[in-house]
Amino acid sequence: MTTMLAAQYQPGETRLALKDKHNVPSAGPGQVLLKVAACGVCHSDIMFIDGGVLPIPLVLGHEISGHVVETGDGVDPSIKKGDLYAVLAITPSAQSLHGMPALFDSPGASYDGGFAEYVLIRQDQLVAVPEGVTAEMAAVAADAGINAYKFVVRAGQIDGTRSTTVLVLGVGGLGHQAVSIAAHFNATVYACDSKPEARALALKLGAKEAFSPEELAAKIAEGFTVDVAMDFVAKAVTFETCKSVLRGNNKAFPANPRLVVAGLTSDKLEFSTLDTLTYNLTIVTPQYGSKQDLEAVLALYATGAVEPVVSSHKLTEINEVLDQLRSGTVLGRIVLLP
Repeated sequence: MTTMLAAQYQPGETRLALKDKHNVPSAGPGQVLLKVAACGVCHSDIMFIDGGVLPIPLVLGHEISGHVVETGDGVDPSIKKGDLYAVLAITPSAQSLHGMPALFDSPGASYDGGFAEYVLIRQDQLVAVPEGVTAEMAAVAADAGINAYKFVVRAGQIDGTRSTTVLVLGVGGLGHQAVSIAAHFNATVYACDSKPEARALALKLGAKEAFSPEELAAKIAEGFTVDVAMDFVAKAVTFETCKSVLRGNNKAFPANPRLVVAGLTSDKLEFSTLDTLTYNLTIVTPQYGSKQDLEAVLALYATGAVEPVVSSHKLTEINEVLDQLRSGTVLGRIVLLP
């Protein structure tokens, strides 16, 4: 076990290079070598590749689950070979490498990630996977799941303690889980997506109604309003739609409207204090969740309260999967299996 298959990003290239002689790293002090069980494919990977964000060649993949194969000096003895863990990708307060924001101090962003047969991780990034959760689900939990949970429960303040109406705009890899999590916490959930199959999925996962963009625009014109709007598309047009649905109507106004911007975008999203002060509107752009958030979403998976929609492909099919993501045809989340 000295070399492995890995999919490596090369600056300036839009296809990942499949390398079958990539060196397998060794675990140093405080580090754990995982045999990758599954690694999710994220729109962030598209941003890294197509946007030319990363300055160095790198094995991508930050949505990781894997089995322990080697531990370095000083690693907690409770971390045993063969155990399955999900990887907490981001520690927001960490000092990043290469002069980039701390968000990028994560596998697949500043050091080699999970689009490979093995990955080297710090022991503090490991979160044990409970019984009843597959490796594929655990990988999805490590990014799409933890983010959906934070966006709903922390940023959206939807935790079952109050009656809440919520609009989820964009029922993709994160959005479909946001629908399920919000419904689990007894929110009245509405969804919007341009794809009929995504709208059907939202209804299956607990949404009361699911609209096309045209249907939603008509509903808003009629006075439709919610307490929380979650924008998983994060384009200028969807941001304006979310602001509109939070302004209330002539009869009812949300008491504490919240707009959660939950997608990556290069669009300029504009607002004025006339928007925020007049309607008491709070706009939040949350980052990745905590270890406790990851544990919480894994627990929801384990009990069946939330069931992510996951499909799997071989690691060798990575470039075809990336093209599917670019085309917007993926339903749920795709994971790669080495």
